[in-house]
Amino acid sequence: MTVRATDLVADAARLFRRDRELLLGLAGPFWFLPAFALALLIPPAPGLPEGAARGTPEANAAIQAFAQWLTTYGGWYLLGVAIGAWGTATVYTLYLDRERPTLGEALGRAAALWPRFMLMSLLVGMMALGGLALLWLPGLYILGRFMPAGPALVAERPLSAVGAIGRGFALTRGAGLPLTGVTAATLALSWFVPQPLLALDAWLRDRPGGANPLALATVDALAAALAALAALVTALLAVAAYRRLASRGT
Repeated sequence: MTVRATDLVADAARLFRRDRELLLGLAGPFWFLPAFALALLIPPAPGLPEGAARGTPEANAAIQAFAQWLTTYGGWYLLGVAIGAWGTATVYTLYLDRERPTLGEALGRAAALWPRFMLMSLLVGMMALGGLALLWLPGLYILGRFMPAGPALVAERPLSAVGAIGRGFALTRGAGLPLTGVTAATLALSWFVPQPLLALDAWLRDRPGGANPLALATVDALAAALAALAALVTALLAVAAYRRLASRGT
């Protein structure tokens, strides 16, 4: 069976239309609320001053400021990632667990899988970052080849984190290019689309007298909604990819 990006999008859209209320109910606490809280309550990370050369006092001061910011706020971002991973694992469990669990059962089983799920995500992320450090395409290709790893961890348990990564790579043999395209689209949705809102957030905060709380909350809520949408779309596409790839009998 040929795996096409358009088929995966159609499958994911079908799942969303059928289970819209359930999925939006999960997106709220697992993706929207953490993203909204981080955007609204955590100040943006300090960046390198424009035109500052490496090794200059300005650059060193900026690096120290970022290290201080990371020490103070980095744990909250890790908590947001952990909560989001639980939500993603819950979506996978609802659609791929052989025992067809209820929502409550899926939440519990996803929580039990969470340590392996986080380890698997960390390993995939490290490999993808290695590719992205060279060129964008290798990193996107790696992410595409490992897209079914999380679903496999749920559907084919018991699998270790490394076993799920290997299974994901095996499933995607011959389907790397369409999955790379899907990965690029989901990253664009999650990263580039919210950037204008995040830039507006920074502008509001830098205004004399501080930001208008209502305006800031509105902007951050919109950015968080886009982040939640991107996370939900990514999870549903991974479910669709796993189902089609596993049906090939790989």
